[in-house]
Amino acid sequence: MMGCKSNSLTCLQGGKPGLPLATATDSTATLNKLALATGGTEKSWYRCIFPFGIVSVVIGVAATCITFTINGPQMDIAKVVSVATLIFGVGLLVTAYVCWRAKRERQRKRQHQEPVPLEQGAL
Repeated sequence: MMGCKSNSLTCLQGGKPGLPLATATDSTATLNKLALATGGTEKSWYRCIFPFGIVSVVIGVAATCITFTINGPQMDIAKVVSVATLIFGVGLLVTAYVCWRAKRERQRKRQHQEPVPLEQGAL
């Protein structure tokens, strides 16, 4: 790096300020690379939140049962937290269901849309 003492972009490029650091890529190619790197989970994140919703509901139900069974002055905060956990879990499950239904409807619409056949040989 010919005497460069800073980490500036020009210094890192070997003193040639005209070289771009990265080239612009096609957005679909970038999305395909992202899908390949993440295993396609960016298109189906509802599958990821579904298990967390189930776990939150189970924990919320158990904690709510325990905190409402044990009656004491120190249990007020625990009751609020357990009910909040239960509501959060139900919210995650509802969100996952709504997103799943929306994706299913989009797939149905895409399947029902048939391409218009081109008339070959018409002059």
